[in-house]
Amino acid sequence: MNSLLYIHGFNSSERSHKASVLSSAIEAMGVSDCFISPRLPWQPAQAIMLLEKLIRTRMTMYPSASITLIGSSLGGFYASYLAEKFQLKAILVNPAVQAPTLLLDYLGPQYNPYTDEHYELTQRHMDELTALAVSNPTPERYWLMLQEGDEVLDYRMARQVFSQTAKLTQEKNGDHRFVGFERFSADILRFAGISE
Repeated sequence: MNSLLYIHGFNSSERSHKASVLSSAIEAMGVSDCFISPRLPWQPAQAIMLLEKLIRTRMTMYPSASITLIGSSLGGFYASYLAEKFQLKAILVNPAVQAPTLLLDYLGPQYNPYTDEHYELTQRHMDELTALAVSNPTPERYWLMLQEGDEVLDYRMARQVFSQTAKLTQEKNGDHRFVGFERFSADILRFAGISE
């Protein structure tokens, strides 16, 4: 059974809009077991440990099936690391390709309104992110989804890092959440090998 693993972004949750869109699309097909959307710890190293465990468990349960990752923002940063480590396909939605630098602006107390968590982001967490950076991504693994109106990230950074991706969707306007994401749910399920 092929699987789709959704990786949410910074101060988001497993019930984000994009996760809900994909969950509904997969449930409508009657194959809800194909979708995995965990709540991630805010600490990067712990988030990666959880995701690696989920991937290894899925690979053991379904050794002949594929796992496709889909990550949004910081989740896209995590997805690229995991795609290279486990040789998986990944869909990156407005990915935070420079997460260790970008999140420097957020050092200090944080609040996640989706999970009601209060925590403190420190330099140690930036070091954990730096350890996950991918310098030479394998182009054929990726589908890069960008909207130029992203108010949080400069889409050109992702284009630079993933300049030779197998599939590219780049739209003018939009925003960081990726306006109209639901338009792509069928294509995403095909890319993941969940539907034909």
